[in-house]
Amino acid sequence: MIYWVFAVNLLITSLVEGLAIFLLYRKWDFTYYSLLCNLLTNPAMNLLLFLAVKTLGSSFYGTALVVLEITVVLVEAFIYKLLGGLKITRALLLSALLNVLSYLCGLWIWPFVIPR
Repeated sequence: MIYWVFAVNLLITSLVEGLAIFLLYRKWDFTYYSLLCNLLTNPAMNLLLFLAVKTLGSSFYGTALVVLEITVVLVEAFIYKLLGGLKITRALLLSALLNVLSYLCGLWIWPFVIPR
């Protein structure tokens, strides 16, 4: 079951961020960079979040989520700077925008994916 949840999270994140970055830059290269970022960070973040909640308890979910999201934004910004040639401030803003967008879309879509 947990593998399916991780796969759905990766799919939703990759689609939302890939579409958003394509609309912003109109270049397939940046869409590819977004996919690479998500393949690197999304499974790691979801696994670390799962392990944090499993070992520390559900009361640490919010704290772990914020710490991990900030880490993901920093890592992805570095990748966008490296591969896309963006200045660090623009890369940070792009990464933060894409991650906020995919997080909000995930909150909206998730109840439809997991039936109660």
